Amino acid sequence: MNKFNKFAAAAAAFAIAASMSGCSAPEAITIGKGTQTALTVDGYEVPAGVFIYNEISAYNNAAYELYTKNGAQPSVDDVKNAAIGDLDAVDWIQNKATESCKDFVAYEKEFEKIGGELTAEQLDNIKSVISANSSNDMFTDNGIGEESLRKLIENSYKQEAIFKHYYGIDCEKGCSEDELKEYYQDKTTRVKYFAVSMVDDNGEEFGNDEKRRLNNMITDYVKEINAEKTNEGKLKKIDECEEEYKEYVEKRTAEAAAKAAEEAGETTTTTTTTTTTTAKGETTTTTTTDPYANEITVTKFTTTTADKDADPATTTTASAEQQASLKAYQAYNDYLFNKLECYKAEKYDYDEKNVYIVIKADIKERMTKDDLWSEDNIDALLNERYYSDYEDMMKAIAESYSVEKNSSAYRKFTPFKLKLESDQT
Repeated sequence: MNKFNKFAAAAAAFAIAASMSGCSAPEAITIGKGTQTALTVDGYEVPAGVFIYNEISAYNNAAYELYTKNGAQPSVDDVKNAAIGDLDAVDWIQNKATESCKDFVAYEKEFEKIGGELTAEQLDNIKSVISANSSNDMFTDNGIGEESLRKLIENSYKQEAIFKHYYGIDCEKGCSEDELKEYYQDKTTRVKYFAVSMVDDNGEEFGNDEKRRLNNMITDYVKEINAEKTNEGKLKKIDECEEEYKEYVEKRTAEAAAKAAEEAGETTTTTTTTTTTTAKGETTTTTTTDPYANEITVTKFTTTTADKDADPATTTTASAEQQASLKAYQAYNDYLFNKLECYKAEKYDYDEKNVYIVIKADIKERMTKDDLWSEDNIDALLNERYYSDYEDMMKAIAESYSVEKNSSAYRKFTPFKLKLESDQT
């Protein structure tokens, strides 16, 4: 999901909120004249509907905190009676909502500062999103009207516009297109490979004769690929070698099944299904008409990559098997980026069970507008490279704001007077 589409993410969370407690729902919230503005941030009057929306988001965050702590989905009462950090649930939720409102105002003011304008297409999209969400009982029953929805959805678009203004190509805090290309090329490579398994379907290691046969096949495959005179020919040849290996595996499986049936005095028909699994950090092209079918792009493994992917093998509680798997992938990743030459097929011993026939290609050849260097991919790379800096910039602006809370609104819209569970499924 687009990093800036925070409204859609929160709305989806509201829509699927499960009813856990069985308590009777509170009456629908009404917003009176004295509570139309929930708080004023740096002179900007934040509507009650925006504040309530952020309270519900904060409640969902609180519920998730308890879920990760206890391993069970909490009821509304569970959250209400919980302490989160050093605060009770009400204070924690309202503090979070207040901070979100400050962020909201920061985006509003910065968008105005840069002279931003929403496009006609964006305005049409906003109307569509309002129409799709205006009847959501989590909004209607909590007094979040269409005007507040409009402000919230517009704010998501404004966030993206501000990012592009500061961190886009050749912008004040961004980089040139050539610099972004260098960033991408440094962390991405192209690979074709297939695995030759050294164990049978039961995970048992093959005998010496079969292992010798497989190793001879691997040696021949590598020679055949490298014997091709063009890079294109090498990339095509590895596909042919993979098909040849698959046919061999199917024949071996069928022969083993027939032998077992004969020994048991039975007749059997064997169907073989081949499953291809890619390692972590890889994406696979599956369209058969794609000139790069069976090719994958691999991202350079870093500590940041591991944190982002939240791989259980990066934790101290990971099993020995998980740790071994991660270690094997790290070694393979390092081999791809630092040891394997472009367009030179090699044998790679991935782990005790698998040997890879692998070839690397030049990533620059695919960096065209209709392939890896599309507008969407450029935007994604800019987000990847600069979004954290952008958040820090906007957070610093928000934290500089003074806040005046409307105590009447904070009392009236205390989170556990709101409807926090959806009737919709």
